[in-house]
Formats: sequence, C-alpha cells, structure tokens
Amino acid sequence: MARNGKSETTPTPAVARSSQLLDSLRAQLRNQAVDIDRLEAENAEQRDAVRTFRGDLARLQTIQHTDALDLVHLAGKLLALSQATGVELHDSTKAMFRRRGWTAATNRNPETPKP
Repeated sequence: MARNGKSETTPTPAVARSSQLLDSLRAQLRNQAVDIDRLEAENAEQRDAVRTFRGDLARLQTIQHTDALDLVHLAGKLLALSQATGVELHDSTKAMFRRRGWTAATNRNPETPKP
C-alpha cells in the first residue's frame, strides 16, 4: 500500500488538540513553579519573623520576671520598714499585701517585744 505524503505532514485534529493541551499544561506547570518559588520565599521570611518574635518574647518575659522579683523585694522591704518604724501603710497597700498573703502589722511599737 502506498502512503499519501500529504497525510503524513498534516497533523490530524486530534494530534493538534493534544499538542495544544500539552502546551497549556506546560504553561500551567511553569506558573505553578513560579508560585511555589514565591511562596517558599514568603515562608522563609515568615519563619524569620517568627524566630525574631520568639526571641523578643523570651527577652520581654525575662525582663518582666526580673521586674516582678524586684517589686516583690521592694514590697518586702517596705513591709519590714513599716513594721520596724511603726508607720501605718496606706489602705490599698495593706489590701495588696493581704491579697499576696503578707501580713501588714499596724502601729507596732519597735520597742515592744514580740510574743
């Protein structure tokens, strides 16, 4: 059987559609690769931001803890000074000490022996 040379050079409509579909899929794949690269870059930036925020949070928590310890120390000194001198503390200060479980003695004379 002799082949027609014209049919070999002209693609069939099915082959043309397949080629167009393949080109379309390749274009979508390239677009998705670009999107993936962009998202990976954003993800890296966000991870860096999270690392920075965690470091800041740890630093601030350390500072807050240190400040709280300093305030407790100062409050204890104030309570001891008040008790030693017999100076009455302000009502809100006494209430705060009571909430903390500390006793704020009122008008104790330092010369009076403790029982």
